[in-house]
Amino acid sequence: MLAWLWLHLLVEVISNQSLSGSIIEDTINKPWRPLPAGRLTVAEARNLIRVTVVVSLAFSSFLGNLLPSTTLMTLTWLYNDLDGSSTGPLMRNTLNAAGLACFGWGAVSVLLATTNGTVLRNWLLLIVAVISTTIHIQDLADEEGDKARGRRTAAIIYGENWTRWSVVVVVIFWSVVCPAYWRVPLPYASAPLAIALIMSAVVLLGRSQSSDELGLRLWCFWVTVVFLLPPLSSNSR
Repeated sequence: MLAWLWLHLLVEVISNQSLSGSIIEDTINKPWRPLPAGRLTVAEARNLIRVTVVVSLAFSSFLGNLLPSTTLMTLTWLYNDLDGSSTGPLMRNTLNAAGLACFGWGAVSVLLATTNGTVLRNWLLLIVAVISTTIHIQDLADEEGDKARGRRTAAIIYGENWTRWSVVVVVIFWSVVCPAYWRVPLPYASAPLAIALIMSAVVLLGRSQSSDELGLRLWCFWVTVVFLLPPLSSNSR
């Protein structure tokens, strides 16, 4: 499972960071990354991704979970090479959410040796909804680089206040819905809500580059905790 995740994450990161627009953005937002830092050339990155895509698909075929792999590759292509990340908040958030759900789909299918099942399907659809309605928190910390690249993100189109409050309200909503869906007993059910409240305070009160970066890290932690809810379920789903 870890090998599958690592290989597909490598494909996604190289694809995301090796385009000309990505390098312009990263030079401002994340200058420590390999390409803007000069540790890797664009030609080397593209050669590496050609090999990694083939290896990832072959490995997925061997494991019997080729469908999550090809779906993730398609979404990565739409997001990066076809510039779906810059066309607007709806497309950007939806592709992000579907791609992250594919990582969960692929990982679980390796562990369970199946890509089917009502429980898995419903949970992945819920994850897509959770991520697609909250992931625009990343736009706050990357606003300067996104403007330089010409991206149309939620923070740029709707403004910072709308972006901050929409994330806060929806994260708190999902922090109640997801534990309830899995019937997670207390005190485990309170964990997502506690993290959501801390993140909300950081996002609403901080309003600086460092606090926005901290808010994004807390969001990642919150998503991780949400992903861990199924094993804690008291339900026999």
